Amino acid sequence: MRSERRFFVGVALLALAARVAALLVWEAAGLSERLGYDPYPYYAKVLLGWLPPAPVIIHPPVYSFWVAGVFAAVRAPSHLAVQCVNVVLGTAAVLLFALWARRVLPSTASRVAALWLALDPLLGYFSVQLQSEPLFMVLLGVFVLGLDAAGDPLSPKRGFALGVLGGVMSLTRSVTLFYPAFLAGAVVWARRSLRGWPAWLLLAAGWGAAPALWGVRNVVKHGQFIPIATNGGWTLWEGFTLDREEVRRRPYDMREEVERLGLADPADFNKVGVYYLQKTKDFVRAEPLAALRIVVGKAFLFWRPWVYDPYPPAARWAAGLYFSALFVLALVGAWEARGDPRWAPVWGLMANLTALHAVFFTSLRYRTPLEPFLVCLAALGLCRLTGRAAAAE
Repeated sequence: MRSERRFFVGVALLALAARVAALLVWEAAGLSERLGYDPYPYYAKVLLGWLPPAPVIIHPPVYSFWVAGVFAAVRAPSHLAVQCVNVVLGTAAVLLFALWARRVLPSTASRVAALWLALDPLLGYFSVQLQSEPLFMVLLGVFVLGLDAAGDPLSPKRGFALGVLGGVMSLTRSVTLFYPAFLAGAVVWARRSLRGWPAWLLLAAGWGAAPALWGVRNVVKHGQFIPIATNGGWTLWEGFTLDREEVRRRPYDMREEVERLGLADPADFNKVGVYYLQKTKDFVRAEPLAALRIVVGKAFLFWRPWVYDPYPPAARWAAGLYFSALFVLALVGAWEARGDPRWAPVWGLMANLTALHAVFFTSLRYRTPLEPFLVCLAALGLCRLTGRAAAAE
């Protein structure tokens, strides 16, 4: 027990050291300015009254409130303070997923996974930015740990509590809004049974609680029911293409189109999203085969091992080689884990995100929620190939 505690302390220190080093490199290279970031710091300043009032409904709101809390704590709109907090969150996420790995992997594979998680470049890369991934990954880690600890069959009380947590997670990043359907489907498929179905219904109900409350808040404040955010239609049309030049150009064209058509209506916050949703529907009706090619192509692109510009060729080659190796080992691990119902939530999440990003905008960033599970599978695959897999404890 003591040796295990020392091991996890070592993992935490390794993860923290890797992220502090990454933050130092990030700041020295000025990468926030070069690569950009989502407008969460802007929304945070609006929430604190440091900027004129503006609707905080374009993106899911939880991370904006989180950043506002950090700004309030340090009494300044310090981007570096947020990044330092994200370094801590990124370290916490490593520990959470390492603890999950200890529950679902053989002993040796779980230790390999823990060390790998601490050093995984994708998890480290997004732990030092202003983006919402670190907070989201902590929530996801708590969720999968809680789900595994809840047992089978899931009790109604625990199901509802996990659902409420999932709803907060969806208000942090909306990609998991429909995860309950994929999760329940994967669990039923793995067990070949509907045992405990009332708890899964309560989980889904709990999942909708936080978005519903946020939607009610928006009815009171803005006169419109907006349960997550208003950028859904935008991100749908923005990413509905396989043409790399079109991907680069389309956001600028869309902004010009919004201005030209006068779609930015302060009395109707959903107007832009509805317009681009309809535009996507019209394209699908007019060009069904082209739309099908885009969806299938984007599903493959979601799983690509390489990254696109603005990253330099050396970074793209390094990422391509790393993720190719990760995928090969993860496939071996997935074969080893087949039939284990504890992995059903992971298969459901993979299906959820693949289906979502086959339609909506995608980039390597959006595969981050799957990275811890891919690392765990790869660790299992590596131990199997090297003959070091041991019976689960």
